[in-house]
Amino acid sequence: MSVAAADGRATVPVPRRLRRIHSGLRSHVGCITGPAIKGEPVQILRVEDDQRIVFNERALEGILLSDHIKDRPVVVVAIAGACRQGKSFLLNFLLTYLRHNGRSTWIEETDIPLSGFHWRPGSTRETAGILLWNEVFLMTNSKGEEVAVLLMDTQGTFDCESTMKESTMIFSLSMMTSSVQIYNIMNNIKEDDLQHLQFFAEYGRLAQKDNKTRAFQKLLFLVRDWMWAHEFEFGSCGGRSLITSRLNTTDGQAPELKTLRQNISSCFSELDCFLMPYPGKKVASDKSFDGRLADIEEAFREKLQELVLSILAPENLLVKEINGQKLSCQDLMTFFKAHVDVFKGGDLPNPTSVLTATANATNMAAVDKATKRYMSGMVNWPRRNVEILRLLHFDMLDRATRVFDEFPKVGSEATSSSYKDALIKELEQLFFHFYEEAKELIRIEKEAEEKREKERQEWKKRQEERERERIAEKEKAAAREKEIERDRKAFTDREATLQRRAVARKERLKKLKEEADRERKQTLKIEAKMQSEVEEKLLKIGHLKMDIGNLNAEKREAAIEMAFECVHLAAAIMMFIPGGALPGSMLLASNLALQLCLSLSLRAIRERRNERNEWMRILEQRRRYSSLLFPYGCVTEGAMAELYASRLERMFPRYQ
Repeated sequence: MSVAAADGRATVPVPRRLRRIHSGLRSHVGCITGPAIKGEPVQILRVEDDQRIVFNERALEGILLSDHIKDRPVVVVAIAGACRQGKSFLLNFLLTYLRHNGRSTWIEETDIPLSGFHWRPGSTRETAGILLWNEVFLMTNSKGEEVAVLLMDTQGTFDCESTMKESTMIFSLSMMTSSVQIYNIMNNIKEDDLQHLQFFAEYGRLAQKDNKTRAFQKLLFLVRDWMWAHEFEFGSCGGRSLITSRLNTTDGQAPELKTLRQNISSCFSELDCFLMPYPGKKVASDKSFDGRLADIEEAFREKLQELVLSILAPENLLVKEINGQKLSCQDLMTFFKAHVDVFKGGDLPNPTSVLTATANATNMAAVDKATKRYMSGMVNWPRRNVEILRLLHFDMLDRATRVFDEFPKVGSEATSSSYKDALIKELEQLFFHFYEEAKELIRIEKEAEEKREKERQEWKKRQEERERERIAEKEKAAAREKEIERDRKAFTDREATLQRRAVARKERLKKLKEEADRERKQTLKIEAKMQSEVEEKLLKIGHLKMDIGNLNAEKREAAIEMAFECVHLAAAIMMFIPGGALPGSMLLASNLALQLCLSLSLRAIRERRNERNEWMRILEQRRRYSSLLFPYGCVTEGAMAELYASRLERMFPRYQ
């Protein structure tokens, strides 16, 4: 099923669930004698049972993108509030005013049933999602500018069929896309009304991430069935006084109440309030009531006219703006679609009911306390022993879960159990982090310890090497010292020895000189004695010389033997000479020996043999003193030979 758009050229599909509404509207249309109905409510957004948002983009395009209105500045009047409190009923009076193009005759037609957005008395929900009247009304404001006026009806909040998420999204989207948001409240502005408004406003502001000014434009608190007119009169004046008193902050006020009021004031560019009287018993309880003004009390009709004019009068038409920039119908289409995409994207937090929020808050507080208890025990965990850390984790996990269980919580056991499972999982993750950190710390410390141990070993090795070098140096120094000491001592000893030797040499030389003098004297004595004996013997030889020729064979043999003895004697004489045989000594000795052999007689030879033996003994005894005869080496070898020859001649003179 589809219906014509406002200009009659475009067709918009109508959802199946709205066909019943459409048929009901047709039943009302048949009773209207005023202006003909050209439009109908179109559902542009709904939330399915699985919380999936269904956006009827084609329907919205058919309303906003018609050629004659798409570039017009747009005024969007939306109404929202709790379920079954007369929102659609009241919105239809605004629609009636727009149908009459702002003429005062709209309030004078008292016998015409109320038509437009579907409404009915009862307790069950009638409006679902967000509905727009598909007829766009062109009105002229006080500046002479022609603007397009749209009416938006919304699903009631907090009914038995709507979730908190559904109510929040619809209310927030209504505030975000409207220029005038009517907040429909029964009897009085209560604290929970302000809290719900703050929640919806904050959620909507969260969706408008790039909004640099106040998130929303005008908010009108519409208090229905106001019963305390003696305090605050009906209408705008009493309403402004009431909202001022309700949103006023005082020094003694609780901080959360102050914050609530400050947040609401910061969200809207303009805040207003209107107090409506009770419409009458027939409106409230008569099932046959069809919205005729004649059945409504006069006081209500008067304030209704005042309310409609405060919103839709030319001087009160408020164009939709974003960051000070006015929006056209085409801009609103883009803006609406963008915000629907934000809600469909899933980036916003999931709104919950007050009970669920409280349950979540208490469980989160329990989780926080249990986590702190766990962390208090793990702060000083043994960082170098993962096994002790594991045991400590199990102990602290048990204590933390007990803290969670003992914490007073609101909500079901299933909710608490889910939070407890999340707590355990989080603590396990913390333990895993601690465990990995401990392992990493142990690894780092092990590497550092190995490095330090290696450095210690190297340092120890260097120290040992230095110690060995010092010991070696000490030993070398001690050895050098000992060697120097030995050298010094040896030098001292040598010096002393040399001194002693020098002294001893002097003493010995002195003794030798004295002995040499004595020996020389003795030798001279012996030489003189031997000279005398030689002369004496020579005399005897001379006497015997004459008898040599008569010597018999025996004597010749004796002579020959004597000759040999003479030769030996000559050799002995040569031995007597210091320094060995001298030149001419052999000849001299041989000549002397031959002369002796010739001159000696046999008897003399025999006597000489005995004397020779005695001489040999004496010569041998004196041989060692031979060097003392010429101690200073001042006599030449030839002179020494002549001296010996002269001495021998003196000892053995030639036989005459």
